[in-house]
Amino acid sequence: MDSLTRGDFYILCPDNDVPRELDEKRIFWAAHDIIDNRPPLSRWHPDYADKFKAFLAGE
Repeated sequence: MDSLTRGDFYILCPDNDVPRELDEKRIFWAAHDIIDNRPPLSRWHPDYADKFKAFLAGE
C-alpha cells in the first residue's frame, strides 16, 4: 500500500520467499538478456547459469 500511496509505477510485491534485493538483481539480469542478446530467462540456461551465480555473488 505504501507504493500506491507514493504513486510508484512499478511495484514489487514481496512473496516472502526471496528478499527484494534478489528480485532487483533478477530484474537487472533479465533486462540484460535483451541488451546482451542472451536467451530469455538465461539465468537457467546452461551456458549462463554459472555467470548468473557469479553476478549474484558480486563477482
